[in-house]
Amino acid sequence: MRKYEKMMINLVDGLDKHLEPEKKILLLEECGRKCIRDKGERFIQNANELYKKSNDVMDFFEKFSKVYDSLHVNDDEVAVIYPKCLCPIINKIPSEKISSSYCNCSRGWVKELFESATEKAVEVFLDESITKGNTRCKLRVVIGK
Repeated sequence: MRKYEKMMINLVDGLDKHLEPEKKILLLEECGRKCIRDKGERFIQNANELYKKSNDVMDFFEKFSKVYDSLHVNDDEVAVIYPKCLCPIINKIPSEKISSSYCNCSRGWVKELFESATEKAVEVFLDESITKGNTRCKLRVVIGK
């Protein structure tokens, strides 16, 4: 295991130990938001342009799922599903060694993507996580009115 991977394990363990859950969640969500703003600005712009051409939010999700393979729309449920951890910071760390708290970073990433694209409040629920022992990560997306 490389030095930065050990550092991430220690950092998230420290957050779990020393921060109230709400603050820890906000901090990790902000990391995910910053990540997509820094590296995915064009992706967000493309999503926003597609949203503006859509009839409504569900139409947007249907259209966006055609270009974003991880987005799945089934009836009224919208989810981002990853068959493996895609985070380049921790995806080489064995899942049992990193706290599932880290997945709040992914929640922030998904929130930022869809809040920026739709200009609406978004809730993201972590239904499944590889760090919790699931075989995939599933983040359920709910757009506010």
